Amino acid sequence: MILLLLVIIFGASCFFIWQARENKRFLQTRFDQVIGLRQLIFLLRFHRRESHHFLSQSHPLEATQLNEVIAIKSLMKILSSRADKVHKPMYRILAKQINKLLDEWSSYSVRRNQAAHGKVIRHVLYLIDDVITQSLLAADKETLFKTYQTAWPITLNAIDSLSRFRYAIDSYTLGKNSSERELRVHISVIQRRLGQIALLTNKPPLAFMIDDLMLEFESINLQARNLEDIKDDLYQLSLKISDTIFNLFDIILADIAADISVRFPELQHTNSNVVAFQKTSNLYSISH
Repeated sequence: MILLLLVIIFGASCFFIWQARENKRFLQTRFDQVIGLRQLIFLLRFHRRESHHFLSQSHPLEATQLNEVIAIKSLMKILSSRADKVHKPMYRILAKQINKLLDEWSSYSVRRNQAAHGKVIRHVLYLIDDVITQSLLAADKETLFKTYQTAWPITLNAIDSLSRFRYAIDSYTLGKNSSERELRVHISVIQRRLGQIALLTNKPPLAFMIDDLMLEFESINLQARNLEDIKDDLYQLSLKISDTIFNLFDIILADIAADISVRFPELQHTNSNVVAFQKTSNLYSISH
């Protein structure tokens, strides 16, 4: 009887150990997909910056652009091949959107280029959201799930606010009070959204990181005579805001990965993540 009991206990222990390993393997597989999608967003955001530069300056396409397009398309193929069956349709739609964007962006206006890239990046974000949601439900992490469900809409709202800020930059008119007021409204909303996301991370970044963005906005002379310089300064600020939003979202993902004990390599964020257009080659080297 004792021997039988020991056998049952041993068998149950082996089963639970096996089940725990299988669950961790399942979660790691899901997060490997998230890691790839995160890298895809990084490349798409860089492509948006570079294409914005070309469209703004009317420069001809350079050879470095080809390497980036190849990287995006190659990563998209890898992610599609490893996707779950339930996600295959979303990946097919995403692939079509990306191919269309990479083939046609040179004929877009600056505003349309921003919008097209934003649409594709949001599609990737929705894929990440679906994978994370399923992973947390499978891991029975209710508290973590609730925290993520709070951070997710705030992140989307922050991205939408940034898009509105960029539209306001594009339509900014010197000497028009309503134009300046619109910029200030959007920057105030962005500041609030960033603060809300930061509060949800396990290791909130220093408050001055967000405050510095607002101080930089205040330092821009919106009444300067050269309108193009004003718009360029504002757009450079928008790049830093964009990096901050995605860095904060990345911290949220890293917190989740740490809680469920799966591998989630840290992105190397340095000052060269935000660079003037003539220095974009530095960013490209980081993405690889």
